Amino acid sequence: MYRERSAPWAVLLVPALLTTVAYVDPGNFGSNIEAGSVHGYDLLWVVALASVAAGIIQYLAALLGLATGQTLATLTAQRMGHRNRLLMWLQAEVVVLMTDLAELVGGALGLYLLFGIPLPVGACIVGVLSLLVLATGRKAAAFSAPLTLALLGVVGVCVLAVVAFLRPSPAGVAGGLVPGGLDASGVLLVVAIVGATVMPHALYFHSAVSAHTGHRPSPERAAQLRRRLGLAVAGALGVAACVNGSLLLIGAVLPTHGGIEGAHTAIAAAVGNVVAVLFGVALLASGVASTVVGVFTGQVVMEGYIHRPFSVWLRRLVGLVPPLVVLALGVDPTWALVVSQVVLALALPITLVPLVLLACSPRVMGPLLPGLPVRAAAVALVALITIMDAALVYLVLTGQA
Repeated sequence: MYRERSAPWAVLLVPALLTTVAYVDPGNFGSNIEAGSVHGYDLLWVVALASVAAGIIQYLAALLGLATGQTLATLTAQRMGHRNRLLMWLQAEVVVLMTDLAELVGGALGLYLLFGIPLPVGACIVGVLSLLVLATGRKAAAFSAPLTLALLGVVGVCVLAVVAFLRPSPAGVAGGLVPGGLDASGVLLVVAIVGATVMPHALYFHSAVSAHTGHRPSPERAAQLRRRLGLAVAGALGVAACVNGSLLLIGAVLPTHGGIEGAHTAIAAAVGNVVAVLFGVALLASGVASTVVGVFTGQVVMEGYIHRPFSVWLRRLVGLVPPLVVLALGVDPTWALVVSQVVLALALPITLVPLVLLACSPRVMGPLLPGLPVRAAAVALVALITIMDAALVYLVLTGQA
């Protein structure tokens, strides 16, 4: 990996950027474009606040890995009995499966928009592409990180280019950053945006890629390390915030409510086929890049909670089943992406509570214990997200959403 003395910024920034891939995955495309299509600019403030929340939570996950040299899954499992450990593993696997569903459906949709490939076939192609990267074993580390970061760059450039061509209203953008009231459909999309932005599996991933450099620095070095990590996470997730805000603007500007496919058609009609191709390329790159992160996260979860590795090949085959079933049943791809992100949001507190307890423990963190403002903000975010999830469940149970 990277050594702090020779390349301190690489130690912190590269894991943060790799984690950012999870924050611009196809689930974000579906949730943010749908939010823009249905509510215009009105939910832009949700994307902004969710991005801030993601920065705080990811900072804690990375700091935990740096301080302990272990992953969030491993540290959580060490403090649980066998039964609770298996339950945590099962819910974490549901999270990974929902993530796989979003990535494979999104990648398949990208192939369909660009080349007309049927969605089930496209999902298989994206799954095979991720296996080709990961099947090289240890050699994958030499090129999978640069490849993933390059795909992240493709997503960012293409999405920002599409928005530049569409020219959203400055007044609409400014108004969208002001919080407002929500109806039942708004609550559903807010939960989806939060699930797509503060992703449970990204917490496992960031702690794992940071754990390889875990150490106990001196108090003086710890302060510098916390500061640099904060800047690295803020910079990386700032990129994700720009992309996610741009995706919402795409949905808000276009005169369509047809999800991702409708957005692609509307882009071609509004500003030409070349720009529509950029949109399709961004979606495909997002799906391929995030599948690599997703498979690695599945390994981290498996090894952390049940202490045994799992065949990458078998994991990818298992991960292919839900998206293939969804696509074979003719479910709307955008709606499938939104629902997958809602499930992630509902599972988020289960991952956040152990993370916050660990990251706020002086015994666990040592000199890398985060400051009181960060700890207080993290506790408040857990409470807020839990209340948000409870509100959605109430609306669903009462038939209002």
